[in-house]
Amino acid sequence: MNKIITLAAIAGSAAMAFAQLSVSNTFLWDGATDTEGRVDTGSDSVRTAGYWYEYTDSNDDGTSHFTWPADVEENTYGNFFGPLTEAYGGIKGSITLGDGYEYPYSGLGFNILSDKQEGADITVWQGICLAYESNIGFGIELGVENEKEVTAYDNYKATVGKAATPTATDFPWSKFRQANWGTAVDQEVVLQKTAAIKLKFEGSAGTSGDFRICQIGSLGKCTGCGGKIIVKSAAASSVKAQLSGRVLSFKGFSSAKAEVINLQGQVVKSATVSSSMDLSSLDAGIYMVRVAGKSVNFAQKIVLK
Repeated sequence: MNKIITLAAIAGSAAMAFAQLSVSNTFLWDGATDTEGRVDTGSDSVRTAGYWYEYTDSNDDGTSHFTWPADVEENTYGNFFGPLTEAYGGIKGSITLGDGYEYPYSGLGFNILSDKQEGADITVWQGICLAYESNIGFGIELGVENEKEVTAYDNYKATVGKAATPTATDFPWSKFRQANWGTAVDQEVVLQKTAAIKLKFEGSAGTSGDFRICQIGSLGKCTGCGGKIIVKSAAASSVKAQLSGRVLSFKGFSSAKAEVINLQGQVVKSATVSSSMDLSSLDAGIYMVRVAGKSVNFAQKIVLK
Protein backbone atom coordinates (compact mmCIF):
# COMPACT_ATOMS: atom_id res chain seq x y z
CA MET A 1 0.00 0.00 0.00
CA ASN A 2 1.31 3.46 -0.86
CA LYS A 3 2.42 5.60 2.04
CA ILE A 4 0.44 8.84 2.34
CA ILE A 5 2.31 11.99 3.31
CA THR A 6 0.05 14.60 4.89
CA LEU A 7 0.46 18.35 5.12
CA ALA A 8 0.81 18.16 8.88
CA ALA A 9 3.84 15.89 8.54
CA ILE A 10 5.74 18.37 6.39
CA ALA A 11 4.34 21.83 7.02
CA GLY A 12 5.98 22.31 10.39
CA SER A 13 9.56 21.74 9.25
CA ALA A 14 9.09 23.62 5.97
CA ALA A 15 7.01 26.58 7.14
CA MET A 16 9.98 28.87 7.55
CA ALA A 17 11.30 28.00 4.08
CA PHE A 18 7.89 28.62 2.50
CA ALA A 19 7.74 32.07 4.05
CA GLN A 20 11.02 33.02 2.41
CA LEU A 21 10.30 31.64 -1.07
CA SER A 22 7.60 33.32 -3.10
CA VAL A 23 6.30 33.84 -6.63
CA SER A 24 3.97 36.32 -8.31
CA ASN A 25 0.25 35.94 -7.68
CA THR A 26 -0.20 35.47 -11.44
CA PHE A 27 2.13 34.96 -14.39
CA LEU A 28 2.03 34.60 -18.16
CA TRP A 29 4.75 33.54 -20.58
CA ASP A 30 4.00 34.52 -24.18
CA GLY A 31 6.19 33.14 -26.95
CA ALA A 32 5.11 35.98 -29.25
CA THR A 33 6.96 38.54 -27.12
CA ASP A 34 9.68 36.45 -25.44
CA THR A 35 13.22 36.74 -26.80
CA GLU A 36 15.03 35.18 -23.81
CA GLY A 37 13.41 31.74 -23.61
CA ARG A 38 12.47 32.56 -20.02
CA VAL A 39 9.28 32.46 -17.95
CA ASP A 40 8.92 35.30 -15.43
CA THR A 41 7.47 33.62 -12.34
CA GLY A 42 8.21 36.53 -10.02
CA SER A 43 11.27 34.85 -8.52
CA ASP A 44 14.03 37.13 -7.23
CA SER A 45 16.59 34.80 -8.80
CA VAL A 46 16.28 36.31 -12.28
CA ARG A 47 19.61 34.90 -13.40
CA THR A 48 18.55 31.26 -13.17
CA ALA A 49 14.76 31.12 -12.70
CA GLY A 50 12.30 30.43 -15.49
CA TYR A 51 14.62 29.46 -18.35
CA TRP A 52 13.17 26.75 -20.60
CA TYR A 53 15.10 23.49 -20.75
CA GLU A 54 14.58 20.07 -22.29
CA TYR A 55 15.04 16.65 -20.71
CA THR A 56 14.81 13.12 -22.10
CA ASP A 57 15.02 9.48 -21.05
CA SER A 58 18.69 9.29 -22.07
CA ASN A 59 19.71 8.88 -18.42
CA ASP A 60 17.55 5.73 -18.39
CA ASP A 61 19.20 4.39 -21.57
CA GLY A 62 16.33 5.67 -23.69
CA THR A 63 16.57 7.23 -27.16
CA SER A 64 13.62 9.63 -27.15
CA HIS A 65 14.45 13.05 -28.57
CA PHE A 66 13.21 16.40 -29.84
CA THR A 67 13.83 17.71 -33.35
CA TRP A 68 13.99 21.50 -33.57
CA PRO A 69 13.72 23.78 -36.63
CA ALA A 70 16.97 23.62 -38.58
CA ASP A 71 17.03 27.40 -39.12
CA VAL A 72 17.38 28.18 -35.38
CA GLU A 73 20.72 28.19 -33.56
CA GLU A 74 21.93 28.99 -30.05
CA ASN A 75 22.84 32.61 -29.43
CA THR A 76 26.26 33.72 -28.21
CA TYR A 77 25.21 32.94 -24.61
CA GLY A 78 24.35 29.32 -25.41
CA ASN A 79 20.61 30.03 -25.20
CA PHE A 80 18.52 28.10 -27.77
CA PHE A 81 14.92 28.67 -26.65
CA GLY A 82 15.23 32.47 -26.87
CA PRO A 83 16.05 32.38 -30.61
CA LEU A 84 13.42 29.64 -31.11
CA THR A 85 10.57 31.64 -29.59
CA GLU A 86 11.68 34.77 -31.42
CA ALA A 87 11.60 32.94 -34.75
CA TYR A 88 8.38 30.97 -34.30
CA GLY A 89 6.31 32.83 -31.72
CA GLY A 90 6.64 29.94 -29.30
CA ILE A 91 8.41 26.64 -28.72
CA LYS A 92 7.94 24.70 -31.94
CA GLY A 93 9.34 21.25 -32.60
CA SER A 94 8.78 17.56 -33.13
CA ILE A 95 9.00 14.74 -30.60
CA THR A 96 9.97 11.11 -31.22
CA LEU A 97 9.73 8.56 -28.43
CA GLY A 98 12.46 5.95 -28.83
CA ASP A 99 13.33 2.52 -27.50
CA GLY A 100 15.92 1.55 -24.91
CA TYR A 101 13.75 2.42 -21.90
CA GLU A 102 10.51 0.67 -20.92
CA TYR A 103 8.60 3.94 -20.44
CA PRO A 104 9.86 6.42 -23.10
CA TYR A 105 9.58 10.15 -22.36
CA SER A 106 10.88 13.58 -23.25
CA GLY A 107 9.84 16.92 -21.88
CA LEU A 108 10.24 20.67 -21.56
CA GLY A 109 10.33 22.53 -18.29
CA PHE A 110 11.27 25.63 -16.34
CA ASN A 111 12.35 26.07 -12.73
CA ILE A 112 10.11 28.33 -10.67
CA LEU A 113 12.60 29.82 -8.20
CA SER A 114 16.10 28.97 -9.45
CA ASP A 115 18.26 26.26 -10.96
CA LYS A 116 18.66 24.80 -7.44
CA GLN A 117 15.06 23.54 -7.83
CA GLU A 118 13.88 24.50 -4.37
CA GLY A 119 10.12 24.40 -3.89
CA ALA A 120 7.74 27.35 -3.89
CA ASP A 121 4.10 27.78 -2.89
CA ILE A 122 2.15 28.09 -6.18
CA THR A 123 -1.30 27.55 -4.68
CA VAL A 124 -2.26 31.14 -5.52
CA TRP A 125 -1.98 30.42 -9.27
CA GLN A 126 -5.15 28.29 -8.93
CA GLY A 127 -3.98 26.16 -11.85
CA ILE A 128 -2.12 26.39 -15.16
CA CYS A 129 -3.31 27.74 -18.50
CA LEU A 130 -1.80 26.67 -21.82
CA ALA A 131 -2.09 27.99 -25.38
CA TYR A 132 -0.78 25.44 -27.84
CA GLU A 133 -1.29 23.24 -30.88
CA SER A 134 -0.16 19.65 -31.13
CA ASN A 135 -1.02 16.47 -33.00
CA ILE A 136 0.14 14.44 -30.02
CA GLY A 137 -1.11 14.50 -26.44
CA PHE A 138 1.11 15.24 -23.45
CA GLY A 139 0.94 16.20 -19.79
CA ILE A 140 1.55 19.20 -17.53
CA GLU A 141 3.50 17.96 -14.53
CA LEU A 142 4.20 19.61 -11.18
CA GLY A 143 7.83 18.81 -10.38
CA VAL A 144 7.89 18.80 -6.59
CA GLU A 145 11.06 19.58 -4.65
CA ASN A 146 13.02 16.42 -3.87
CA GLU A 147 10.61 14.37 -5.98
CA LYS A 148 12.54 11.12 -5.44
CA GLU A 149 11.74 11.22 -1.73
CA VAL A 150 8.38 13.02 -1.76
CA THR A 151 6.47 11.35 -4.62
CA ALA A 152 8.91 8.68 -5.86
CA TYR A 153 8.57 10.55 -9.19
CA ASP A 154 4.79 9.95 -9.29
CA ASN A 155 4.12 13.68 -9.66
CA TYR A 156 0.77 15.40 -9.99
CA LYS A 157 -0.10 15.71 -13.68
CA ALA A 158 -2.90 17.05 -15.91
CA THR A 159 -3.60 15.55 -19.34
CA VAL A 160 -3.37 17.82 -22.40
CA GLY A 161 -5.29 16.57 -25.44
CA LYS A 162 -4.40 16.86 -29.11
CA ALA A 163 -5.30 20.18 -30.77
CA ALA A 164 -5.20 20.44 -34.57
CA THR A 165 -5.78 24.20 -34.35
CA PRO A 166 -4.50 26.78 -31.82
CA THR A 167 -6.19 26.19 -28.49
CA ALA A 168 -6.16 27.93 -25.09
CA THR A 169 -7.16 25.70 -22.17
CA ASP A 170 -7.31 26.08 -18.40
CA PHE A 171 -6.19 23.32 -16.04
CA PRO A 172 -7.31 24.07 -12.45
CA TRP A 173 -5.52 22.22 -9.70
CA SER A 174 -8.48 19.81 -9.48
CA LYS A 175 -7.41 18.35 -12.86
CA PHE A 176 -3.97 17.40 -11.56
CA ARG A 177 -3.70 13.87 -10.17
CA GLN A 178 -1.11 11.27 -9.31
CA ALA A 179 -1.02 7.97 -11.21
CA ASN A 180 -0.90 6.01 -7.93
CA TRP A 181 2.21 3.97 -8.69
CA GLY A 182 4.59 5.94 -6.47
CA THR A 183 4.16 7.61 -3.09
CA ALA A 184 0.75 9.17 -2.52
CA VAL A 185 0.96 12.77 -1.29
CA ASP A 186 -1.70 15.36 -0.45
CA GLN A 187 -1.92 17.84 -3.32
CA GLU A 188 -1.72 20.72 -0.85
CA VAL A 189 1.78 19.59 0.09
CA VAL A 190 2.92 19.46 -3.53
CA LEU A 191 1.50 22.91 -4.34
CA GLN A 192 3.54 24.36 -1.47
CA LYS A 193 6.76 22.69 -2.62
CA THR A 194 6.66 22.84 -6.43
CA ALA A 195 10.08 23.39 -7.98
CA ALA A 196 9.34 23.14 -11.72
CA ILE A 197 6.55 23.08 -14.29
CA LYS A 198 7.08 20.42 -16.95
CA LEU A 199 5.41 19.55 -20.26
CA LYS A 200 6.01 15.83 -20.65
CA PHE A 201 5.54 13.64 -23.73
CA GLU A 202 5.39 9.93 -22.96
CA GLY A 203 4.04 6.73 -24.47
CA SER A 204 5.21 3.80 -26.54
CA ALA A 205 8.40 3.72 -28.61
CA GLY A 206 7.82 4.92 -32.16
CA THR A 207 5.25 7.56 -31.20
CA SER A 208 5.97 10.94 -32.81
CA GLY A 209 4.28 14.27 -33.39
CA ASP A 210 4.57 18.02 -33.95
CA PHE A 211 3.73 20.75 -31.44
CA ARG A 212 3.98 24.45 -30.69
CA ILE A 213 3.69 25.96 -27.20
CA CYS A 214 2.53 29.59 -27.46
CA GLN A 215 1.68 30.57 -23.89
CA ILE A 216 1.75 29.16 -20.38
CA GLY A 217 0.56 30.95 -17.27
CA SER A 218 -1.56 30.89 -14.16
CA LEU A 219 -5.22 29.97 -14.45
CA GLY A 220 -7.22 32.19 -16.81
CA LYS A 221 -4.29 34.22 -18.16
CA CYS A 222 -3.75 32.58 -21.57
CA THR A 223 -5.35 34.36 -24.53
CA GLY A 224 -4.38 31.94 -27.31
CA CYS A 225 -2.01 31.80 -30.25
CA GLY A 226 -2.39 32.32 -33.95
CA GLY A 227 -1.36 30.13 -36.85
CA LYS A 228 -0.95 26.45 -37.49
CA ILE A 229 2.05 24.21 -36.96
CA ILE A 230 4.59 25.21 -39.58
CA VAL A 231 5.27 22.19 -41.75
CA LYS A 232 8.69 21.90 -43.30
CA SER A 233 8.62 22.20 -47.09
CA ALA A 234 11.15 22.58 -49.85
CA ALA A 235 9.97 26.11 -50.56
CA ALA A 236 9.99 27.30 -46.95
CA SER A 237 13.73 27.98 -46.79
CA SER A 238 13.58 30.18 -49.90
CA VAL A 239 10.78 32.42 -48.61
CA LYS A 240 11.80 35.80 -47.25
CA ALA A 241 9.83 38.66 -45.73
CA GLN A 242 11.27 42.12 -45.14
CA LEU A 243 9.58 45.08 -43.45
CA SER A 244 10.30 48.59 -44.69
CA GLY A 245 8.25 51.16 -42.80
CA ARG A 246 4.71 49.83 -43.08
CA VAL A 247 5.23 47.79 -46.26
CA LEU A 248 6.02 44.09 -45.92
CA SER A 249 7.78 42.67 -49.00
CA PHE A 250 7.90 38.98 -49.89
CA LYS A 251 10.24 36.85 -51.99
CA GLY A 252 10.33 33.16 -52.79
CA PHE A 253 6.78 32.48 -54.02
CA SER A 254 4.45 33.65 -56.79
CA SER A 255 1.16 33.94 -54.91
CA ALA A 256 -0.12 32.88 -51.49
CA LYS A 257 -2.49 33.91 -48.72
CA ALA A 258 -0.90 36.11 -46.05
CA GLU A 259 -2.36 36.81 -42.61
CA VAL A 260 -1.23 39.24 -39.94
CA ILE A 261 -2.03 38.06 -36.39
CA ASN A 262 -1.96 40.16 -33.21
CA LEU A 263 -0.87 39.02 -29.75
CA GLN A 264 -4.43 37.97 -28.93
CA GLY A 265 -4.38 35.48 -31.79
CA GLN A 266 -6.74 37.56 -33.95
CA VAL A 267 -6.25 37.91 -37.71
CA VAL A 268 -6.16 41.69 -38.22
CA LYS A 269 -5.27 41.68 -41.91
CA SER A 270 -5.59 39.04 -44.61
CA ALA A 271 -4.91 39.13 -48.36
CA THR A 272 -3.61 37.12 -51.28
CA VAL A 273 -0.16 38.50 -52.01
CA SER A 274 2.61 38.04 -54.53
CA SER A 275 5.19 40.69 -53.67
CA SER A 276 4.11 43.05 -50.87
CA MET A 277 1.49 43.90 -48.26
CA ASP A 278 0.50 47.36 -46.98
CA LEU A 279 0.28 47.45 -43.17
CA SER A 280 -0.31 51.19 -42.75
CA SER A 281 -3.76 50.61 -41.19
CA LEU A 282 -2.37 48.62 -38.23
CA ASP A 283 -1.40 49.98 -34.83
CA ALA A 284 2.20 49.85 -33.66
CA GLY A 285 3.06 46.60 -31.94
CA ILE A 286 4.23 43.00 -32.35
CA TYR A 287 2.55 40.72 -34.90
CA MET A 288 3.00 37.31 -36.47
CA VAL A 289 2.82 37.09 -40.27
CA ARG A 290 1.73 33.74 -41.68
CA VAL A 291 1.97 32.88 -45.38
CA ALA A 292 0.32 29.67 -46.63
CA GLY A 293 -0.08 28.29 -50.12
CA LYS A 294 0.33 25.21 -52.26
CA SER A 295 4.11 25.23 -52.03
CA VAL A 296 4.81 27.46 -49.03
CA ASN A 297 4.12 27.47 -45.30
CA PHE A 298 5.96 30.28 -43.54
CA ALA A 299 5.66 32.40 -40.39
CA GLN A 300 7.66 35.33 -39.04
CA LYS A 301 7.40 37.82 -36.19
CA ILE A 302 7.39 41.54 -37.12
CA VAL A 303 7.42 44.75 -35.07
CA LEU A 304 5.52 47.77 -36.37
CA LYS A 305 6.70 51.14 -35.04
